Amino acid sequence: PPRGTVSSLPFPPLSAPQFGLVQEKLADNPFRLLIAVTFLIKTAGKTAIPTFDALMQKFPTPEALAEADSHEISAMTKHLGLSVVRATRIQKYSRMWLEIPPSKHVRYGVKNYPRPGDGTDVKAGEEIKPEHEDNRVSAWEIGHMTQGSYAIDSWRIFCRDVLLGLAEDWKGKGREGEFQPEWMHVLPQDKELRACLRWLWMKEGWHWDPHTGEKEVLSEKLRKAVDEGRVEWDNTGGLRILDDGGLVKAEE
Repeated sequence: PPRGTVSSLPFPPLSAPQFGLVQEKLADNPFRLLIAVTFLIKTAGKTAIPTFDALMQKFPTPEALAEADSHEISAMTKHLGLSVVRATRIQKYSRMWLEIPPSKHVRYGVKNYPRPGDGTDVKAGEEIKPEHEDNRVSAWEIGHMTQGSYAIDSWRIFCRDVLLGLAEDWKGKGREGEFQPEWMHVLPQDKELRACLRWLWMKEGWHWDPHTGEKEVLSEKLRKAVDEGRVEWDNTGGLRILDDGGLVKAEE
């Protein structure tokens, strides 16, 4: 399949506590989540995450990373490629986190996210009042740190609700009922984030289209197949069901 199409993770049963993304493990540490994201850009997680863990062990805080020798960071990440770019981005995040940490009171314009043209009406550092929710798609709390859609999608899914004080965790803990966590409003381009959201929507009882955001009631056939481990990815990033005889059936 084309690069960036099919998730590298198996589709877990709906009873599993997590889908398997590193962002799930780092949701309560937004700074480390943003650093981890820099390792996952154009790099497989099985290669990138051990290096990220080693970096965090050596430089465990934003202060330590900001003060580190950039050449040392580049050397630790050289085997991943783009080492100079990664080191620069990592230290930029660290310094910005210390100088202007994300705040629920201020959002920053992000161009071309999530659609071309969004963000052009928001000045950098401009305070966006809560009542101006029509601007929410063009300005985000980490817009001064990154304009990258993968980082912003990850932030929105796993960190935003807690920063804004809307819930106790990214899944909406403490706000059960009609509250919709931020992840329900994200339509990411990244294959792993898409896969995770498909799984999350299934846990809610919905079959979600990652291309359009439309959803329909999850069929009992597909739910059962997922829980029995009879679902796998096809070559387009969709799901297919394996029947009892081992034949492959297209997802319905």
